Amino acid sequence: MKTNYILKAFITLMLTAFIGNQASAQYRIVEVDPAADKITIKNFGSTTEDISAYRLCTLFDYEALSGLTVESGSLNLAPNDEVVLVASGYLNDTAADLGLYLPTGNFGTAANMLDFTQWGSGGNGRESVAVSKGIWTAGTFINVAPPYAFNGSATDFGVNFWETLLGVNDFETGSSFNLYPNPTRTVLNIELKNSATNVTYEVYDVLGKQILNQSLTSESLPQIDVSNLNSGLYLIRISLGDKTETKRFIKQ
Repeated sequence: MKTNYILKAFITLMLTAFIGNQASAQYRIVEVDPAADKITIKNFGSTTEDISAYRLCTLFDYEALSGLTVESGSLNLAPNDEVVLVASGYLNDTAADLGLYLPTGNFGTAANMLDFTQWGSGGNGRESVAVSKGIWTAGTFINVAPPYAFNGSATDFGVNFWETLLGVNDFETGSSFNLYPNPTRTVLNIELKNSATNVTYEVYDVLGKQILNQSLTSESLPQIDVSNLNSGLYLIRISLGDKTETKRFIKQ
């Protein structure tokens, strides 16, 4: 009898750990705009779930997702979909942490935390919980210009996977081409500002490996199919005659 009880308790513990690990890998914070109080959450998993009861924590201030305004998407989050939430007055622009938590459980318990990021400085809020869980390194923080974008996969954690969120207008004055949409899931458009001949592009991953290489024409809007690329940050180098220019884009 005692043996059966111990066995059942062990199986329950293992199932709880498995479900927790699955949830941890499934729902991730992928964009944070502190100035606009916007937070984007993505479902990296293979099942649809209502995440309205999931919770956020920043500087020890707690909010259920159901209490925030849905700007786009749905809290009934389908696989590979995102929901953009607005939390007016919730995020500190200068320095803060942001943790995503399961619907129930203590905020100080690592098993209840699904994701974590912080910007501006280290040691904010629940950093110690994220360190205990093994998803963040103590004292590290995003130190690039906001808004922030996660460029990793479901199993990537830490400050190295956070970059400045790139947008349609993310190009330098005098630049010879634009990229949009950026970030993108399927197609990346290249808009050449001036007519040009002998135009080529090369796409590289963050390790410097060339992924794509092709010639372009200025007569039609060039498009690159990036649907088969892994999620993350990439560099695209455009060569126009003797001029070369490089920009970044994010594949979601």
